Amino acid sequence: MGRCLQTSLIFLTITGVPLAARADKVDDLIRDLSSSSVSLRADAAESLVRNKSKRAIPALIKAMGDPVESVRGQSLRALASTVDKTNVAMLIAALRDPNPNRRAGAATLLGILSDPHSTNALAHATKDSDARVRARATEALGTIGDPHAADTLRPLLADSDGRVRLKAVIAIGRLRDKVSTTSVVALLHDKSRDVQQAAAVALAQIGDRSVVPALLHIVEKPDDKNHPVDPFGVRFYAAYTLGALGDKRGLIVLRKGLNDRDKFIRVAAAGALGGMRDKAAILPLTGALKDPFVLVRFTAAQSLGKIKDRAAVPALIKALKDSNEDVREQSAKALGRIGDKSAVPALIEIFIDSDEAIPKAAVLAIGFIGDKSALPAVRRLLTHKDATVRQAAADVVKMLGG
Repeated sequence: MGRCLQTSLIFLTITGVPLAARADKVDDLIRDLSSSSVSLRADAAESLVRNKSKRAIPALIKAMGDPVESVRGQSLRALASTVDKTNVAMLIAALRDPNPNRRAGAATLLGILSDPHSTNALAHATKDSDARVRARATEALGTIGDPHAADTLRPLLADSDGRVRLKAVIAIGRLRDKVSTTSVVALLHDKSRDVQQAAAVALAQIGDRSVVPALLHIVEKPDDKNHPVDPFGVRFYAAYTLGALGDKRGLIVLRKGLNDRDKFIRVAAAGALGGMRDKAAILPLTGALKDPFVLVRFTAAQSLGKIKDRAAVPALIKALKDSNEDVREQSAKALGRIGDKSAVPALIEIFIDSDEAIPKAAVLAIGFIGDKSALPAVRRLLTHKDATVRQAAADVVKMLGG
């Protein structure tokens, strides 16, 4: 047997694939992307996700316009892992393609690449007749983060398609565009719950306190008693934004919100008061630890931990015996953040709680408080049945110098 033949057989034994066949594989996959068989096209696109061959980029861009969604999706995935900034011009050209799926895919890829040179082309694509293209181009502009894009994005807050409005308000929030504030407030009343939520987050990101009076008006206006309460509705998001903005003008309204008939407004008010970190909220929040709705009690405990005032300690100690384990855990964490040693005996008492999250939270709270007199009790947790509790106890022993 000749040496060349021996070498070839050894190569085949090791790799299982001849070199020429491996070289031709990408060409085969590119050819399969144009096959009349849907399964062949889908398999080819999926294989090119792993292959990452730049030779396949033009064919994959074409495949983004495939009539079958799975082929389009796999082609987009393959391109996302393959294209780089040298392909920006090719993708910008694809934004003008007659096929809307291809245009939408190109906008997504330009957003992934975040090349500022694509900003003008994407701005033009936000006026596309296809809502998917407008939404993808809008999202890409928000990802790139050019502040000048706000002028392009602002009109899209009133787009007829909810997907576009959603991407626009998210992008405006990222850009922190104060000029858009009034338009974003209006989206708190949008028919899409997702848009409402994104508008609340955007207002928090923008941080313009000029919207506080409008937010107060929304929160103060109670739901019609003749209609069922709308959970996580516009009032909820307005209350959330008040807390995120931290304006003290919201204190009175939010304190009233703790007694609202809508339990979700009570949740929002409790969270917002914690976000404001104002000591005037301590008394109403300690009262909220007795609310019949568990999420209100949980959020109130969390907020008291954020405010970090010793006046809340007695109420939080009582909350360590709440019927709900999440409230007990959050109360222990809040006591740790406040750091008052008077809470240590009560925290040691809940080391025997049947829910392992409770002794873990309690022992970590003692570590934050820094009371070395608790070391003997902490050491007893080193033999706890739960590994996470044992690890927390070991960490606290070190924290306390034991």
